Amino acid sequence: MCHLRPELRASKASTKSGEAQTESIVRKLPSLGLGIEAALELPPGSFAPYANVSAYLLVVRKQPLAQMFVAQLSQDANTNRQIVVNLREGKADGALELGRFVAVEDFRGLEPLRLDEQLRQTEHRLEVPAVRLGELARAIQLGRFGDDFVFSTARNALYIPLLGISDVVDSTEAMALKKQNYAQVVVDETRSDARFVARFLNTELGHSIREAYKSGSTIPKLNTTGLKDLRVFVPNLETPRKTLAIEARLETEQNTIRGLQNDLAAIRRDLWASPGRMAEVDSRLRAFSVKLAAGATAQVAATLDQWFETLPFPLASILRAWQATPSQDYKTRYEHLLHFFEAAAEFFSVIYLSAFTSRPELWAVHKEKLLEAWNKHNLSLERATFGTWKVVVEYLSKQTRELLGADPEKRALCAELFCDPTQVLPTMLARKGLAAVLSAANKMRNDWTGHGGVVGQEEARLRNERLLGALQQLREVMEDDWSQLDLLRCVQCRARPESFDNDVAVLVGSNSEFLKVTRQMSSYLYVDRLYLAQQNCGRALLLLPLIQVGPSPTSAKNACYFFNRVATGGARFISYHFEDQPERTYQSGDMATTMLLLSDDSAASDH
Repeated sequence: MCHLRPELRASKASTKSGEAQTESIVRKLPSLGLGIEAALELPPGSFAPYANVSAYLLVVRKQPLAQMFVAQLSQDANTNRQIVVNLREGKADGALELGRFVAVEDFRGLEPLRLDEQLRQTEHRLEVPAVRLGELARAIQLGRFGDDFVFSTARNALYIPLLGISDVVDSTEAMALKKQNYAQVVVDETRSDARFVARFLNTELGHSIREAYKSGSTIPKLNTTGLKDLRVFVPNLETPRKTLAIEARLETEQNTIRGLQNDLAAIRRDLWASPGRMAEVDSRLRAFSVKLAAGATAQVAATLDQWFETLPFPLASILRAWQATPSQDYKTRYEHLLHFFEAAAEFFSVIYLSAFTSRPELWAVHKEKLLEAWNKHNLSLERATFGTWKVVVEYLSKQTRELLGADPEKRALCAELFCDPTQVLPTMLARKGLAAVLSAANKMRNDWTGHGGVVGQEEARLRNERLLGALQQLREVMEDDWSQLDLLRCVQCRARPESFDNDVAVLVGSNSEFLKVTRQMSSYLYVDRLYLAQQNCGRALLLLPLIQVGPSPTSAKNACYFFNRVATGGARFISYHFEDQPERTYQSGDMATTMLLLSDDSAASDH
């Protein structure tokens, strides 16, 4: 087994020490009459929690070889078997993870190969070639130590962090690090706008490109050569100008909204500070309402509807039930929204738990701490509540943010855990605002549950509006990231040398008639199990069976059920949108295994 240090993943920024290691490991083998037939990358985090290092399993032959077979081993036995078959039969025309042939002297790890594929896909999508940043730059100046150092005054300049994953900025005032950790790049105004280039380098692909061209064995860092070699996409000059002009208009409208929010906040403060001036406050509120465009409320409702049709079916179906409720039935409407937030907390928890339990050695560490957090709040999985799932999201989102930090090895492990090389899924779930919204909704539920008596019309209306505000906050936190993700249920899988052809139902939006498609992937999907997949990605995250989607026994209509508690005869599941059969009991080996995996070992065995 051979461990390749992170700097060896850089295609053109390998350090002298990295090159020396490559020379000693790979290039000296021909002089010994040996050659590398294959380099199979072990899954990221294979040595976690003891170490986060990348490693390869090398297959060596007693003869020099010009090409070598490279592939990505995984936790899935079916995928690994297909890799072995492809190696034996010399097939390498499909997904990168299932095998490719590369020149031995050019190989620096799978990461540069993945980056090359991303660049080719982006070139095809944007219909423009990638160019070296050195071709766009009029000047490059590295920052220097010392409080008296200042960058040269220059127009159309951007500032790139030399280490870490901080954002590229377009002014020294926006720097998050010290000046010595930046490089000033002055972009040729006849080629592009520096702000446009900065925006691209701050995308996930831009982060990957910046990481690929860093060098250094202790702290990987960009140098002048690496900066010049960075690949960026520059459409015709008119496109950045039009894009930035629209961005300026968006900022203007955003400022208008901020001003309206401030006006509304002032009216609210006066309402509670001076109850005797209620008539005056009411008059101000009416005047405020006149300021809004006549169709503003309808427009907001329409865009919200468009957004929740991008959500997975288990969540979108509940919002559709909320939307279909008569507008004056505030009690039913706010109850639907409470169900939505509880279901969302469980859905996000299932994603987290599915990712972290995929690595038993990693899960063993976090399981103990999660059980402690549950016990602290008198919670358990056997009788799961909103609070149970809220604690999962709070704890594992913190762990995910740590994985998404500057350490390349940890980021690679995070991508592996969530089966998402773009890291859109873990980044979205780990945003602090998401846990905060769920916590606020949980508090509302607890407060209202403790308040007995009949809920009047005005109180029900207020509750509905407060939860609708929380829904808008959740939408703001998650942005449009769900439009890049699909919830899938496998119908059939066919193994081919280049890929696995998975026939799947796409469970997105509120329509229970699911679209059926075939996905060519590098992993085998199990029939009737749910998966979450980044679109155009060859892998998918297998979800724990705590959420069930399928036809109801009493109806051909597809319905979604969420795990609720352990009951006599199996696990009790409930539906938040399907009234014909609001609850079901499942008894299966998969559920029993899942409960043992997530519960306290002693308690689970006693049960």
